[in-house]
Amino acid sequence: MCLYCLNLSYGANAPGAFSRRDLLRRAAALGVALPVMAASNATFAAEQSGLAPVDFKKGVEDLIARAQSPELAGYRLFQINGPDLPWIDLGLEAVKGQQITFLVTGRWWLSRQHDLWFRPGLGFHARTRGKRPIYSPGVDTGAMTALHDGPIEVARFAPLGADEDGRLTIPEDVYAKDDVTITGVALLWRGEAAAGLASLAAHGDVGGLLAAELARLRRNRRLPEGWSNLFLFGGGEESFVRDANGEIVCESAGSASIIERPLSLPLASRPKLGWRWKIDQLPSAVPEDQAPVHDYLSIGVKFEDGQDLTYIWSAALPTGKVFRCPLPGWNAVETHMIVDSGATGLGLWRERERDVASDYAAHIGGSAKAISHIWLLAITPFQRRRGACRYADIRVETADGVVQKL
Repeated sequence: MCLYCLNLSYGANAPGAFSRRDLLRRAAALGVALPVMAASNATFAAEQSGLAPVDFKKGVEDLIARAQSPELAGYRLFQINGPDLPWIDLGLEAVKGQQITFLVTGRWWLSRQHDLWFRPGLGFHARTRGKRPIYSPGVDTGAMTALHDGPIEVARFAPLGADEDGRLTIPEDVYAKDDVTITGVALLWRGEAAAGLASLAAHGDVGGLLAAELARLRRNRRLPEGWSNLFLFGGGEESFVRDANGEIVCESAGSASIIERPLSLPLASRPKLGWRWKIDQLPSAVPEDQAPVHDYLSIGVKFEDGQDLTYIWSAALPTGKVFRCPLPGWNAVETHMIVDSGATGLGLWRERERDVASDYAAHIGGSAKAISHIWLLAITPFQRRRGACRYADIRVETADGVVQKL
């Protein structure tokens, strides 16, 4: 998601602000109907703001002073604001293998007027010594293991916002206009992060973040074997997990996860993607083809030319409808097809199969000669409603009868 391109919230008196006319023009350029945004606001979950930056910082410092934890090797409080260009050196040095816990609070505003915002963990990223890989928790708490000796750096990015070396892929002036404040702390441990967090939590908490991270560590969730997070998307293990029956269980609310599994097959082999799914709850109550309400659960295919095609169960769009992703940036690479629609059948298993080569030819028509990955997508940050489903018997079968089960 190009969060930067979607930001509609710059105040009228702020430096470089948009006028109301600019706001409407910007919305129109996104294909966004502002009345739809206002009407759909009623579907948003009621949530409280996180701690104010000053309260968060005081809470962290007071807790660390009380706990005097021997497991804590060092810490740094930080704040990432809209004009701050990546990366920010925290002045905290890690040794390869050392664990660092990050706790973040704040909001990434797209439109204050329409209560359109993302949680800070969706855009928070970190690394050590200015090197790959970039760590993305995907949620507001997480633990990174340093893969290099050197300084810890933090940044905010959105998918499509940076390359694998952490360089911006959008203009700096666009990036710097965002209405965002992420306040956080990096906790550097001498041993295991879980032990260190427990030593702090015995003396209190800060906005419930320590309890949330300890609960996440206790769950110890892992992505299904063979699957990995798409670059700059983190926390997929919090949305996708394989259960004892072999089904992939998906649950998401207010987050954005895309996981992928490599599968290189020529389109000339006529691959067919088959799956069964049981959608228990849709994350949208309105048509998903508008940017501010583009929340959905989906299975998809990525092609060697960078294009992808995802199959969606829609809340209201008709079966068979095909549309380009309404999000700027993604509209250049992503196509959506509705294969199920409405409330009828929710909670029941349905089996689906798509001729991937035919769908690609009919609705993308690019230069790809092969597929490269299978995707599972849980996109729920806009309306912040819960989406829940199960996948089973995901498979790709070629014209010669060869079946690959995923």
